[in-house]
Parts: sequence; structure tokens; C-alpha cells
Amino acid sequence: MRSRYGLLSSLTAVVLFILLETCAILLVARGGVVQRFKVMGAVRSVESWFWERTGRIRYYFNFRTENDRLTAENLQLRQQLSRFAAVQRALDSMEVVVEPEFTYFGATVVRNSVDRQHNFLVLDRGSDDGVEAGMGVVTSRGVVGIVSAVSRHYSYVISLLNTEQSVSAKLAGSGAFGPMTWTGVSPKGAVLREIPVHIQTAPGDTVYSSGFSTIYPPDIPLGTIEKSTIRQGSSQELTVSLLEDFRSLHNVYIVKNNRRQELEELYEQAQ
Repeated sequence: MRSRYGLLSSLTAVVLFILLETCAILLVARGGVVQRFKVMGAVRSVESWFWERTGRIRYYFNFRTENDRLTAENLQLRQQLSRFAAVQRALDSMEVVVEPEFTYFGATVVRNSVDRQHNFLVLDRGSDDGVEAGMGVVTSRGVVGIVSAVSRHYSYVISLLNTEQSVSAKLAGSGAFGPMTWTGVSPKGAVLREIPVHIQTAPGDTVYSSGFSTIYPPDIPLGTIEKSTIRQGSSQELTVSLLEDFRSLHNVYIVKNNRRQELEELYEQAQ
């Protein structure tokens, strides 16, 4: 009982103090223009502080909604670019039927690993969404991996951060290309091999996807060159810093090559 009485007394004292302080401020504010101006300035400062903090909190909770909106918008733009490229090819070759070479599916990462030698991802899109094994997964900042298995609602992706995974990459300007693989150490580190020694490179040069596969579209920026090393006097080995941060992946695009089957059948016939 004594503790409750003491707590009640303390609360009463605090409330009384606040009321007295409020009355004092009101009396000072009514005392003259200068006093009123100072009091109102202090009040505006407190209001501004609360507005700023409230705005930050509101921005934090709206961030995911805004991010999803931008992802959907980017997906729409990618689809439009793919259709535009198909129309341009049709105009150049006078084709009648126009089909985009690549179709994109938006997806969200629900699981991701970066600390293994054979890393993987799980996406929230599956066979019910038209996803198939063998499709590529990309972002606007790089190649993510290849779909290995699908269920009705999920996809299992072999990450580029896998020592057994590679992507065909090319240099900006010269167009020289070769296989790019993860170093197996840092999530940002990769190595581009088989670049001829006569090709001039410089730190900061951008590396892009070559498009010389049936999985990934061309000209996706992958990373920037850090340094070059000559191997056996016949080729360069380029250390590349990846643009995509695999530790913060959230929204990705699953890519379907609409001409993949035709290309693979052609390759089989040629062998």
C-alpha cells in the first residue's frame, strides 16, 4: 500500500509541476510581444523535432511498399525494352511475327546464403507462376544465379556465389569476353579469365554479361575491374568487384529465354 501511495504521490507531483510550468509559460507569453515570440519559437522547435522523427518513422514503414512499387515499375520497363528489341529485329529483318527474346518474372528472395562454397537462394515464385528449371535470375546490378529446381510456389536457385558456377562476361569497349567465376572468398569478389593480353584494361572499367548463353540477357552490368594479372604469358586474369551486394538481395527478376529450346536443339544438331 505504501509503494502504491508513494507512486501516486510522485505522479501527482509530476502532473502538478507540468500544469504549473504550462501556466507560467502562458503568463510569460502574454506579458509582451518579445516573450510571446520566444515562447512560440521554442514551441515550433519542439514541434519540428517531433515532425522530423515522425516523418522518419513513417518513411521507414513505407519503404517496403515503395520498394515493391519500384520493382514492379522496373519489371514493366524491362518487359517493354524486351518487346522493343523484338520489334526492332523484326523491322530489320522484315519478319511478320514479333516475339520478345526474353520474358521477366518479378520475385522476392525468401532465403539466401553467402557464407558457403556452394551458396543458394529460394524465391517466392514457382511452377504455378511459369518458372522452370534452367531460367536465369538477375537484377539491374548483376547476375544472381540459375534456377535449379521448382515447386508450385518456390524456386531453388544456384547462386553465382558458387565455386562451380560461372557466367560469360565481356569488357566494355573492346567486347573481349571470357568466363567469370566467384573467388570463393568475398561476396563481392570475382575473376574474369581468358582475356587476350593485347586487350587494354584499366581499373574501374565495367564488365557486362556477354549474352553468349541461353540463360542471361546481354549487357547486364556485373562489376568493375580492380586489377589485371598475366597468366602464362598468353591471357589476362582480371579481378572484378561485383556491383550486386548478395548480402542484401531482396527483389530479383527471373528471366525466361523464349528461344532457348530452339538454340539448344541447334547446338545438339551441330555436335
